Amino acid sequence: MQKQSRALRQSGISRRYFVKFTGLTGLCALTGAGLAGCGSSAQSNSAAPTTQTVTDMTGTEVEVPIKPSRYADGWFAHNEIAIMLTGAEGLVATHCSKKDYPWMYKVCGNMSNATVSFGNDFNFEDIVQTDPQVIFDSTENLRDKCNEVGIPLVNCLFKTFDEMKKSIELSGQVFGGDAPSIASRYNDELDQVLADVTAKTGSVETEKRPKVLHGNSVYTLTIDGTGTIIDSWINAAGGRNAVDASTTGNASAKFSLEQIVSWNPDVIITGKASEVQSILSDPNWSSISAVQNKQVYVNPKGVFGWDRYGVEELLQIQWAAALLHPDLFPNLDINTQVKKFYTDYLNYELTDNDVELILAAKDPE
Repeated sequence: MQKQSRALRQSGISRRYFVKFTGLTGLCALTGAGLAGCGSSAQSNSAAPTTQTVTDMTGTEVEVPIKPSRYADGWFAHNEIAIMLTGAEGLVATHCSKKDYPWMYKVCGNMSNATVSFGNDFNFEDIVQTDPQVIFDSTENLRDKCNEVGIPLVNCLFKTFDEMKKSIELSGQVFGGDAPSIASRYNDELDQVLADVTAKTGSVETEKRPKVLHGNSVYTLTIDGTGTIIDSWINAAGGRNAVDASTTGNASAKFSLEQIVSWNPDVIITGKASEVQSILSDPNWSSISAVQNKQVYVNPKGVFGWDRYGVEELLQIQWAAALLHPDLFPNLDINTQVKKFYTDYLNYELTDNDVELILAAKDPE
């Protein structure tokens, strides 16, 4: 395994001083804020550790502060994990804007304390200036830059349910405090939901499993492939991915309408609410079984899209299973489950109207 640079061993030192080191402008502040007691080696040796070493999702060992009070989050999906584990307390930089994720900001007021610093053309120095003690991300693009300024980077990417649980556990370990117990509780419930659902769907024969076409924007022909967590919940819910496994393993890819017609899905689920009627009314789609039988749906979206990598995957599994096999889940009240989830894991009380909007993938009013 690799070992990330340990440039910052004192978690109380502000990172902005490291980018100013050549001018020594932060020397006094460093002495006062991070090196108190340095004149007494006995006191230093007996002090409680201020850092811990964790292994991130790439297998890289990373030295992070214990219970960091300031962190940045560069992966859309991980922001919801941070809300669940910490209420986004201490979040200083995020990839999620209020415009794109309005439920995230309504449910968690602390999101408004963060700067939207990440993006296609972001300046890394802008992130450094927010003074994070840790940066969470889903790529390795910033690893070298983080090492240069002494900010630990924790890669938290996951693509399967097992990896998701590992990533949530990792995040809980980094955050500390109550986060590990919350992470454990969520993972236990995810295991239970998967077990309960697959206990009923597992015996459904292949030919009786509806072919499900899913994509973030199906009408623009952007479809999810088979090597994804989307494929995992489709199978758990008792369906089969309409995309040919030999065609793509990508999270999403462009296909021709002719290809989709040839797959002839039984159910279509799109991430865009406006696309449902477009698909149903477009004569070019009319030969598809899902369109003929009016089995075209929008995927619910709340704090994060239920379908892709956020913690609302727990709800997605149940919603999809009841959608594909209502006869197997006659007593599943998804509205109640949504309210319970938001109370238990996001510390927010939804109204009946809120639930309706989330199920319809609509913004809060």
